[in-house]
Amino acid sequence: MRKKILTIMFVAASLFAVAQPPQGMQNQHGRPPHGDSSVVPTQNLFGPLTKRIQLHGYMQAGYEFNNQNGVNMNEFNFKRAMLVAFAQITDRWSFFFLHDFNSEVQEFYSDFRVTQGKGLNIRLGQFKNSLSLENPYSPSSLELVDVTSQATTFFAGTVDPLFANKVMYGRDLGLKVFGELAQGQFKYELAVMNGQGINISDRNNKKDYIANLEYAPMPNLRFVVSGQKGKGNAPDYCWLTGSRDTISPYNPTIKAGEDYDRDRWTFGTEYKTFTTTPTSDWKKRPFSIRGEVMGGKDGDVESFGGYVTTAIPLSSYLDAVASYDYINYNKDEDYKSTKLVIGLQYWFYRNCRLQLQYSRCMLDNMVSGVSVIPNPAGPPTIIKNFQPDYDKIQLQLQVGF
Repeated sequence: MRKKILTIMFVAASLFAVAQPPQGMQNQHGRPPHGDSSVVPTQNLFGPLTKRIQLHGYMQAGYEFNNQNGVNMNEFNFKRAMLVAFAQITDRWSFFFLHDFNSEVQEFYSDFRVTQGKGLNIRLGQFKNSLSLENPYSPSSLELVDVTSQATTFFAGTVDPLFANKVMYGRDLGLKVFGELAQGQFKYELAVMNGQGINISDRNNKKDYIANLEYAPMPNLRFVVSGQKGKGNAPDYCWLTGSRDTISPYNPTIKAGEDYDRDRWTFGTEYKTFTTTPTSDWKKRPFSIRGEVMGGKDGDVESFGGYVTTAIPLSSYLDAVASYDYINYNKDEDYKSTKLVIGLQYWFYRNCRLQLQYSRCMLDNMVSGVSVIPNPAGPPTIIKNFQPDYDKIQLQLQVGF
């Protein structure tokens, strides 16, 4: 809490300093007071700073109803309040900072462009890992209220009980080299990461290696393949269940504090009817469709998943959204989850929208716990409590600047 308060005070002070020059520095004509030669004009003092620093942000809040585990629940929620600061220090050197006031610091990294063009860049700090096509996207641009697919959420480490004992948002600490070749037709990313998540020191001094390669035969079509090879270290307890005995409900063989092999692979493609840029007309949005298949292995347990998500413009303000999303967390035990999503999103300004979505979640062999029946004559009888299928309705407002 103390760190969050200090961060808020620092950001507020920085904004105030840029927006409000000291009293008496300028008169109504923007010049120093008459006779005060020691006062520097405001534009000379703050001009270089304001030209090199950009501030952006967005928030997402809404309402959700679901009947998970047979219990009707509804709540208003406040998911994100993001503040982004980008500083272009020199023509080759930049710094990026992202803080979620509803959570914690998400990203802080520095980029340095080595080559004259975009061929080779170096990034050092905390940032989104390069696994999958979908993970690097911002929640402000993705179609689903739940942001990424179940497969991306699990494999990229956003919600993986073995990865850490909290939500990791698909981010980690590390070093990355990346660039573009052949006028952007080929892109590559090679990263060395802690493999432990955000704002957490490495627990085993062993690193995860991630590679991402992209080929775009035309500007509006791209193919992405990525892979990860690493050595994870299981946390001390499972934050999903509160258990200290079984760290992951999908992988009961890995114990607390144990090192394990963590391997991943993905292949995906995305097509848009035309490419878009941040400065383009927000009322002209392309038809888009994106899909991936993914696989991985934690210790001896294999997982597999995939998704297809599309957004179809119906008018200048309205899009239809649909998604098919599947993951098998444990192929030996068949812990499968399938989610179907349909919805609408209404854009009322650039980066501002209202989303309404319905999800049907179908579960196979997904266990929410066990019932133990004592047996005086021998070992107790253990009965698995399987999670039933459930429905979800979500309404979310996004406002960005």
